[in-house]
Amino acid sequence: MVRAVDMAARGLRSRGHRVYIFAPSYPGYTDAAQDIYRFPSIAPPGHADFPLAVPYSAAHLRTLRGLRLDLIHSHSPFLLGGLGAWVAHTFHRPLVFTYHTLYAEYAHYAPLVGELTRPFIIAYTTAYCNRCDRVLVSVPAMTGILRAYGVRARIEVVPSVGIDPAEFAHPSPQTVRDWYHIPADASLLLFVGRLAREKGVALLLEVAAALPDVWLLLVGDGPERQDLQAQAQRLGLGERIIFAGELDHAHVVDALYACDLFVFPSQTETLGLAVLEAMAAGRVVVAVQGGAMPDIVRDGETGRVVPPDPEALRRAIADLLAAPGQRQAWGARAQAAAAAYRQDRVLEQVLGVYDALLESRHAVVRPAP
Repeated sequence: MVRAVDMAARGLRSRGHRVYIFAPSYPGYTDAAQDIYRFPSIAPPGHADFPLAVPYSAAHLRTLRGLRLDLIHSHSPFLLGGLGAWVAHTFHRPLVFTYHTLYAEYAHYAPLVGELTRPFIIAYTTAYCNRCDRVLVSVPAMTGILRAYGVRARIEVVPSVGIDPAEFAHPSPQTVRDWYHIPADASLLLFVGRLAREKGVALLLEVAAALPDVWLLLVGDGPERQDLQAQAQRLGLGERIIFAGELDHAHVVDALYACDLFVFPSQTETLGLAVLEAMAAGRVVVAVQGGAMPDIVRDGETGRVVPPDPEALRRAIADLLAAPGQRQAWGARAQAAAAAYRQDRVLEQVLGVYDALLESRHAVVRPAP
């Protein structure tokens, strides 16, 4: 979500538009860009890495009243998303909402009540969508899910974020194997993402343990890291598993080019930027069925999409590791498919939505003179 907002803002500003971002504050973080307003935030119990905004600031509310806004684009239905809906209603501006997350699949983060909140989350987010002039989803499958929830607002398929091919121009894959002492002839699986329950990483560790001589590199951090490390130890993965933690984007690209397969066990993605970036690097993806994956990865053409079953996932990985020619052919197709998600194309689609909404209100989004 952060990358989606950042890339959209940069793209819009490069075309002469004025973009204001209202977001939570993070301790010790300073913004380099202009027109970013931070609200005070608090960390919920047990989740210090995920501060929540307190959507009230007298100074920011005065600022909002003075801005010449044409349109509000919300990226969350909660807290600041509620403020965005209030601003849109108060100033009679169109409200666009990007549905980034299958929110009900994150109910386990709610303190004490956990899964009991699922029906409430679905009802709340559905009501929020129905307050919006447009709801944007990244893949067609999400349209069906939201309609089943009861969303009546107009839904359009517009990827939440795209890829920049220039970021994949000068990789240094060998440095990754050197850093982590991975043998040059060892098969390497890569996962990039948050180490959290909803990402399904525990399943991936179980499968890696059943693939002798295969190494697994996990890039990312999160609340499940210690539990996953303990699981890796119980499974006897030893040095064959590497918890790399968070890496900057250039090193993530290096890791993509260093791996033999990109494996993604999450069933809760509404897009899966890490998967798109793997495809942009020409890597075959083995993904688990669920969320956006069947729309992003073409099973049997650019990768494999398999049930969330250890044996099915193990067999798909083993078959592809044994077929380097097939990996090369599918990787080339994956790279071509990823080109449809270039950020400049995504930005054109977003601007098309903005223009259509403002034309209906007798105005068009155009750069300021």
